[in-house]
Amino acid sequence: MRNIVLLLIMLAGAAEPVVEERDLPRMAAVEAKDALGTFVVKEGFRVELAAAEPLVVDPVAMAFDEEGRLFVVEMRDYSERREEKLGRIRMLVDTDGDGKFDKATVYAEGLAWPTAVICWDGGVFVGATPDIIYFKDTDGDGVADEKKIAFTGFGSGVTRLNVQQLLNSFTWGLDNRIHGASGGNGGVINSPQNARGMPLDFRGKDFAFNPRTMEIRAEMGGGQHGLSFDDAGRKFVCSNSHHIQAVMYEMRYSGGNANYAMPGALVDIAADGPAAEVYRISPEEPWRVIRTKWRVSGLAPGPIEGGGRSAGYFTGATGVTIYRGDAWGKEFVGDAFIGDAGGNLVHRKKVRAEGVGLVASRPGDEEKREFLASKDTWFRPVQFANGPDGNLYICDMYRETIEHPWSLPESIKKHLDLNSGNDRGRIYRIVREGFKQPARVRMGEMRTGELVGMLESGNGWTRDTAARLIYERQDKWAIGGLRKLVKESGSALGRMHGLYALEGLGGLEAGLVEGALEDESALVRRQALRVSERFADNPQIVSAIAPKLARLVNDPDAWVRYQLAFTLGDFSFGDRNELLAELAKHDAGSAWARAAILSSLTKGSGEIFAGLMRDGVFRSSREGREILQQLVVLIGAGGRADDISQLRLALAGTEDRGLVFSLARGLGEGLGRHGESLGSIAELKPILADAAQAAMDPRVDEATRVQAIELLGLCVDRNSIEGLFKLHESKSARLQTAALAALDRRNPPGLAEVLIGRWRSLTLRARSEVMGVLLKREDRCRALLRGIAAGTIAREELSSTEIRYLREYPAGSVAEPARQLFVRGIDQSRKDVVDAMMPALEMKGDGELGKKIFLERCASCHRVGEEGFALGPDLVTVKNSGKEKLLVNIVDPNREVASQYSAYLVETKEGESVLGIIGSETATSVTLRQAYGVETVIFRSNIKRLKNQGQSLMPEGLEEGLGKQGVADLVEFILK
Repeated sequence: MRNIVLLLIMLAGAAEPVVEERDLPRMAAVEAKDALGTFVVKEGFRVELAAAEPLVVDPVAMAFDEEGRLFVVEMRDYSERREEKLGRIRMLVDTDGDGKFDKATVYAEGLAWPTAVICWDGGVFVGATPDIIYFKDTDGDGVADEKKIAFTGFGSGVTRLNVQQLLNSFTWGLDNRIHGASGGNGGVINSPQNARGMPLDFRGKDFAFNPRTMEIRAEMGGGQHGLSFDDAGRKFVCSNSHHIQAVMYEMRYSGGNANYAMPGALVDIAADGPAAEVYRISPEEPWRVIRTKWRVSGLAPGPIEGGGRSAGYFTGATGVTIYRGDAWGKEFVGDAFIGDAGGNLVHRKKVRAEGVGLVASRPGDEEKREFLASKDTWFRPVQFANGPDGNLYICDMYRETIEHPWSLPESIKKHLDLNSGNDRGRIYRIVREGFKQPARVRMGEMRTGELVGMLESGNGWTRDTAARLIYERQDKWAIGGLRKLVKESGSALGRMHGLYALEGLGGLEAGLVEGALEDESALVRRQALRVSERFADNPQIVSAIAPKLARLVNDPDAWVRYQLAFTLGDFSFGDRNELLAELAKHDAGSAWARAAILSSLTKGSGEIFAGLMRDGVFRSSREGREILQQLVVLIGAGGRADDISQLRLALAGTEDRGLVFSLARGLGEGLGRHGESLGSIAELKPILADAAQAAMDPRVDEATRVQAIELLGLCVDRNSIEGLFKLHESKSARLQTAALAALDRRNPPGLAEVLIGRWRSLTLRARSEVMGVLLKREDRCRALLRGIAAGTIAREELSSTEIRYLREYPAGSVAEPARQLFVRGIDQSRKDVVDAMMPALEMKGDGELGKKIFLERCASCHRVGEEGFALGPDLVTVKNSGKEKLLVNIVDPNREVASQYSAYLVETKEGESVLGIIGSETATSVTLRQAYGVETVIFRSNIKRLKNQGQSLMPEGLEEGLGKQGVADLVEFILK
């Protein structure tokens, strides 16, 4: 290959880069018969070829039915041939039971970009955007002759469908529902089979549907491609650069308390970071290396891969699947497997619980290697499945190039054959050495009583299939056997599945649930809590269940207590709130447990608050004080006179000034949501007066002064305004920030002019905070533009997102002067700046000087180790991308904006506008993340408009005043 650096120098002045075909040598395919020789797999395992072309091509999803037949989604129209509708469903059969498929029929065809399949009632549901379609072969010829649209609308509203963000990963859940991932394109969904409750908006959400009734609902999620449950029903998803994420609660729990904003349910759990290091053994593809160099040099747009290397970390994580089989040994059950299609490998993680939380780590013997990797660049593991034989199966799409076509420069793309491999594809299974093919079990031929016994199997596929068949058949005769199973089975998994099978048949008795709540297995106790919620409206049953719930408050398992907190939200028996209070004392240290408790408090906040306030130990801990303040917010929002009265008494008897100020502020926030203010409570006037005095007293500790200032932000008294202006000039960053927030709330006349007048004396952090305040309201925006026109604030101090926001402001009094001020955006071409700064990468940097620069210019939005705030990408992850990519991200932040870091604008009904990154969305609220760790929670009831700005919050021009040496120092600090 020609020297790439020389090529780039030659192309630097060209309008468009050019590459010759000889610079892009193609990698040859490996024939199926030779493919096994390309793999390196964990010792003690082997790879077996279960199917290959011509029996199967382009497999992207698969599902085994009760007869052991394998239904495979063939996405032959990937990636640009959607209009040709080449996608199809292939049915594979192993006729002799040797573990290798030897017969295939085209079950259904004429599909556009199909991506998901699951078996149901003798047929299959198929996901093919915009539809979920049901196909069935009714005459036994292996070809579907029945077709029904179950749901439609996926991807609706999207101007241009993204082939890598389609619905996917149909999975059977414990709840007798089919779960799926929306994939990113979302959509507004309708059902021709069941119009009730339609349409539903699935933006940023996953879904689940009942295949019997065609009822569909939104679910928490948000991954890209891959969805899996473990044996306990915990949900895992993944996205390109977030290779394993856990979903911490269900959608139904997010809106339980309209006055409480749940934290985001989706969390990265990988100990080594979302885009962790991976170890490929295949060669790098020449086209990818060239494209990366072009992107680094600004010759081609798009995200930059690896800073000059096309591998080394997760960029295409896909198909996360929890192993639930019985053929590998118990030590592997619960492990997660994730494909990296671009890296030609399969990655493994051990998943463990830490309190109410999960951590996924590399196994000790796989620290510097992968569970499975191939030397063949055509190996594309995109999805996995647990099989009837207890082994893990891999969908290998097997293609020469697997890349989003939008991301390929035309001069490279014309030399690539994006259809190369459309006639190839493989399915592998991973087995342990010594594995012997078991006798075939045809579960479809089993009597219902036999299926009940299958719920005790050690194989997750067997249990799921038995559960599905029992739900399909609706054979009430099974109820007796299932009740016996729940009572007497020696398998905790069997007892758990029995509960859900009974629920699906309408045969779940309260007495069984009561017994299950006392089961020796935490797994069963937790699921018994979930199913107990169906009895919450039956007073007679509740009186019997309540004592069982009470005993679980002290359950030794943190996940049982976590579920109990959610479940109690559905019940209303006498001492329910006392139980929640006990849980708060037990689990105050867990943020997830606190959230579950507060989400369940639709009423009774005052009761719990009064009880917890009497606990001195609870009041003195940081976590205890946090939950007390959140309780007070709920008290105010509820507006119940009795609760507020109890709070007033508690405040009057508390000597801790900081706690008093904090709680009074919480009450003010809650009252504001209820349409009232602190001024309506005469008994609080002495507290407000004390806060005004404490805020200005330098002898009072800073933490208490901050609490006092925050309380003053909710006052109606105008006398404290002058003091807040003075505090904003404080040398203490904490006091200055608190004063600005209070002034923002109070919105005194002339606020914007005062802040702009102080601009040049402010620190970078203070400027960031002030900018956020100035952009919130129309009158402040006009003042900001006057300040820019006068030269007080430099144009370069605004991000491109902020400039666009001002130029497109709804009011002409802002938009028109903004368009005059910002005619061209940032003056200097970002490409020119990148080119000018490239020599810095060859200079020796000073890490200590770089740290100072980082803290001044980057720490507001990025974190390195313990330094900074994680608004944008964690720079520990960016280290894996190399120097070139890091430089481009610093100098040209809008060249690559990942969707999760795109700025959003929220306009409220109160006339405020807030810019930030969406941290989380729930049924009741949207949380925007901003610089310096600031999070703004906006309740949906107060949202007028939510709009994606399509750009980064990071301002251009961060390199100003640094020079090449300063950039070299900064890069050295980040990468050291």
